[in-house]
Amino acid sequence: MTSIMRIWASACLLLCLPASASATGLFGVTHPTLACGDDAILRSLSDRAITAQQSPAWRKTLFRQGDCHLVTPDIRWEKIANRNGLPLMRRVPPVPGLPPLYFMTGDIAPLAPTLAGPSPMIAERHALPTPPVAAPQAAPPESTLPDETPKTHVVPPVIVQHADTPLPTDLFFMTRGFQKLGSLILTLMLAGGAGWIAILVLRTIWRMTHRRRAIHQCMELTKRHRPMLARWYQQAQADGSQAQTAWETHVERFSHATLIPALTRSGRNASWPDIRRTVQAHVTTVAASPQPGAQANTTAPGFYHQDMNQEEYAAFCSQWIGKAGWETHPPVATGLGSVIQGHRNDLKMLVHCWMDRKPVHEDVILQGIKEKTDSKADIGAIVSNAPYTQEALLLGKKHRVFLLHHEDIFKFVSGIEVPDVA
Repeated sequence: MTSIMRIWASACLLLCLPASASATGLFGVTHPTLACGDDAILRSLSDRAITAQQSPAWRKTLFRQGDCHLVTPDIRWEKIANRNGLPLMRRVPPVPGLPPLYFMTGDIAPLAPTLAGPSPMIAERHALPTPPVAAPQAAPPESTLPDETPKTHVVPPVIVQHADTPLPTDLFFMTRGFQKLGSLILTLMLAGGAGWIAILVLRTIWRMTHRRRAIHQCMELTKRHRPMLARWYQQAQADGSQAQTAWETHVERFSHATLIPALTRSGRNASWPDIRRTVQAHVTTVAASPQPGAQANTTAPGFYHQDMNQEEYAAFCSQWIGKAGWETHPPVATGLGSVIQGHRNDLKMLVHCWMDRKPVHEDVILQGIKEKTDSKADIGAIVSNAPYTQEALLLGKKHRVFLLHHEDIFKFVSGIEVPDVA
């Protein structure tokens, strides 16, 4: 499209030239020289410094691309324009297929006025005397004269050499800057978002790893101090109704005296608020669990007495359940009392033992309900040496947990109908 527009513009420029343009005179070259249809190529070929550095093949390529011609002094030219500092000349008379050419300014010169008139042959013809008769036959026809212009002169079409329009120098138009700028901004936004997400993921993974290592360190310290924690737990259970508060006090003291300083030395103390509940629950479990070999040294008493501790009372209840024909596991100490698991055929029973001097409150009942639910037992019961409060009785009835005295445990267990298994 750009080439077509340039052709039309050149054609319009040539057609719009005034008829008196030829009045400026004719020109000729002072010596055989080079003329091209492209002014930039003409300047390059005329510069000896440039051509000396290039190969002959390069000069031939420019000669062909610039539509260059060798011009001799015997050819006449008419100046039609002056572009980019170089004259644009058209041959006189025009030759079909030959476009206007650019000349170097120093290579052309105006012709003498005598040369601008009629051709030499026409002037010589008028100067000779005309014979009386044979003149019409001797004189050559006017149409055969090479330099005579015919009466009906037809101007041949002017061919304008193709030339590319110079590209714009604006950076945004040359490189499509607006599109590239938008793509760059979008790319930076996506890269920033991906980087931020990656940082969050790595930070979360690091915190989880750091927290796991802190928990493992606390568990190792708890295992190392297990005998001391077991003694504290037994002392707290001996306090009766204040057992839970006393044990929590022991756990807090152990945490601030042993666990937190160890985490501080290893650089993991920042994880303590997140792992506090998990570690303290593990401390309670370790302190309440029986030590290896402790069950073998424990002798189940044959009768009940008020000076029993919680461990002896649980063994006493487990003995009566076993006498009723149930298979029992060793009692397991929990936060409130001890738990006995019994099995018979396909029936599973869980008995929570609690020894206290005061009436049994609803906290013990809730503990027994939770243990039954977690173990998925078929029968749940709570055995104690003390009476139950009214709220505890209502809570046990609501959740179908039997509240028994230790004197009734043998009768209760023996009266349970157990399905036969073939």
